[in-house]
Amino acid sequence: MSIVLTLVFGVGAISIVWLRMEISSVAKNCGRLEGQSEVIGREVHELRGQKSKSLRPSALAVMVKGRLEVPSVSNTYHVSESELDAVLSDNYYFDGRLQEKFAGTR
Repeated sequence: MSIVLTLVFGVGAISIVWLRMEISSVAKNCGRLEGQSEVIGREVHELRGQKSKSLRPSALAVMVKGRLEVPSVSNTYHVSESELDAVLSDNYYFDGRLQEKFAGTR
């Protein structure tokens, strides 16, 4: 009987030690993952800041300075109101091609 009790308590003690080691390894892994999550969260926050900074109108104006200009007279087309009405009512372009209707256009 004492051998059986010693065996049961020995196995119980060993299983408790094994469970504590497993819990410790899981806790280390959770700590490592939380650290990585914090680093990634800081990087995402920094990237969002950079995005909002780059989308400010003043920043956009600096980025396109010297690259955007008013089109020349040769690239400017004037359409009268009657021509526009004719095109919109007939669904045809000026050269006679049929205007395709796409979802959400009218």
